[in-house]
Amino acid sequence: FSVEILKDLVSQGYSGDELVKQFEIQSKNIKKAVTDMLEEADAIAAGEKKAANFDDIFCSED
Repeated sequence: FSVEILKDLVSQGYSGDELVKQFEIQSKNIKKAVTDMLEEADAIAAGEKKAANFDDIFCSED
């Protein structure tokens, strides 16, 4: 994801030290999100947590 992160940050106008700082922040955020998703997937696979179904995700509330 490194190249995608850099492209996004450059398109937002970051450069120099601020680009490096924002890259570090975004990289940590993505690593945390992936870790959280893997932990949730493991919990669902182990039957410890209920998986979301289609309606949970796409059903609109009227």
